[in-house]
Amino acid sequence: MSDRQVTFDIIGLCADRPDPVTAVESVLPLSGGLTVSTVEGGPVVQLCHPGGRLLLSIEDARLVRVPGEVRRLLGIDVGIELPHPVWWVESRAPEADPEAEAVARAFTEALVGGTGGLAWSSR
Repeated sequence: MSDRQVTFDIIGLCADRPDPVTAVESVLPLSGGLTVSTVEGGPVVQLCHPGGRLLLSIEDARLVRVPGEVRRLLGIDVGIELPHPVWWVESRAPEADPEAEAVARAFTEALVGGTGGLAWSSR
């Protein structure tokens, strides 16, 4: 039996180097004032509901330089134009929490809106 939590995954595929701080600031007013924390020992930022419930974990941006690698990893249709190279910013929200999914989508939309690019999600 696995302890792994099922998540809604969303990835910002950014043409320009992203500034996750700006994107986080744009979604902080959601849910009556989200709180921000970092995870010790890792490059992860977490957004939490004012009551402490985890809504979103955001990983550091990674530059993907290998042509075709994003398509391979995500199985993206060849008809979609992707930036290259691309900055990959992965975020995860608890699967069964609609508020968490909304925060994840808002964060990623703000991120790709400021950098050019597109979002991919697990649904």
